[in-house]
Amino acid sequence: MLESIRKYKKILMGLLLLLILPSFIFLGVEGYMRDIGKETDLVKVDGVSITRQELDNAVKTRADRLQQQGRKLDSAVLNSVPFKQTVLSEIVQQRLLAYEIKSLKLTVSPEALAKDLTQIPEIRALYKDGQFDAQRYKQLLASNQMTVDQFENGRRYELLSRQVLTSVLATGIGSRKVAEKISQAFETEREVQVMRFAPADFVSKVHPTQQELEAFYQANINAFQAPEMVDVELLVLTGNPKEDPKAFAEKADLFANMAYEQPDSLKPVADRLKLSIQTVKGVTRGGARGLPADHPLSNPKLLAAVFSDDAIKNRRNIEAQEVSPGKIVVARVAAHQAQAAVPLAVVMPEVKKQVSLRLADELANQAAKEKLQAAQKAPAEAAGFAGAKWVSRNKPTDLNAPAMDAIMGVEPGKLPAVVSAPLNGGGVAIYRVTKVQQPVKSDPKLRAEQAQQVAQLGTQAEGATYFDSVRDRASLKQINQVK
Repeated sequence: MLESIRKYKKILMGLLLLLILPSFIFLGVEGYMRDIGKETDLVKVDGVSITRQELDNAVKTRADRLQQQGRKLDSAVLNSVPFKQTVLSEIVQQRLLAYEIKSLKLTVSPEALAKDLTQIPEIRALYKDGQFDAQRYKQLLASNQMTVDQFENGRRYELLSRQVLTSVLATGIGSRKVAEKISQAFETEREVQVMRFAPADFVSKVHPTQQELEAFYQANINAFQAPEMVDVELLVLTGNPKEDPKAFAEKADLFANMAYEQPDSLKPVADRLKLSIQTVKGVTRGGARGLPADHPLSNPKLLAAVFSDDAIKNRRNIEAQEVSPGKIVVARVAAHQAQAAVPLAVVMPEVKKQVSLRLADELANQAAKEKLQAAQKAPAEAAGFAGAKWVSRNKPTDLNAPAMDAIMGVEPGKLPAVVSAPLNGGGVAIYRVTKVQQPVKSDPKLRAEQAQQVAQLGTQAEGATYFDSVRDRASLKQINQVK
């Protein structure tokens, strides 16, 4: 409903992220930690605090919105400091923009507001024969939990925000000459030959000792942990569409009360309501493998209850949980296995593989170092390189970024030249650069894209500088850390 009303909000937040975030990651920056205020205050913008309660409310709103969009996030993620910091950043961005609108004394005329509202199809449909149906307008907003004042004030704010941001964006001017030079640099081709020293080619030459294997295992013991797991018994009470709602409610109360009053077993409840006790083994804090998304143990709230101290230590039935409309679950932990290191004998194949690859990587690097030194003394005469190919930043073929940087860093007047770069996954590659050339034809479409990117970078730079001044004028300060 009223999706188009929210149309510009997404655009606005996108622009805010584009302009503000590249130069402003305010959390943890010492420059803004000059004042120590109340524990409940997190950040001050123009002397007005953003409190923990305000952040908690915003985090809950964001989490609800994500769930409505069908995005499932673990409760640990929603309660994490990074997630809270992201939400707090958005609140600060909104405050900064509101501060700037107030500073510039911007207003929206009734005519401008009316014109903006007619861009929304749902509202435009309220005009009939030139007359506006005010009553249906109020009803439409009420169905979206908004009053006329709330909605129109929000539209005014969005109009003013776009006005400020449009002015900032207009100042970012991309240089045509700069874009052309960048395109030429990306088009420049170099003829290269490669010689690779990959760890896999040296594995057969290494033979790790028992002492090396044990030392690696002990040094990396955290990587060889069996996760905490529980075996869970559960009862599921599901409503029947044909069943009287009152009767189901009474049954649900009996279900929950019996499980609570007789916490040491699910059997009394199962016998009374003729339900089957289900058992799921090997459940971790992240759930159990192979379970469908709608399974009760895929529910974060139920999982958290299953892994509570009371459920694990005392083996008591957890409180009845409604995992979906008409589906109520009671569960108990039947067995618990704490996180523990897997014995070396069990993980020996993996340990041996990793140690062998590490030793092989050392051999590969040493062989590459010796070959590089020899090849750099006589680059034109060095043997062992593969066939030549032309590469450029626009067409890197199979080269990774470090290799491309090394190849393109060779001065054209000092060819042939030999350089090296690390391979993805370990080892080293040696490259012989023999020729440089510009392509006969350039790609107009690619050049246009690069010119646009240069212009966007200019816009970001202008926007970052502008909002730096807004932050200074608004006296932005962090008071306490997010927890």
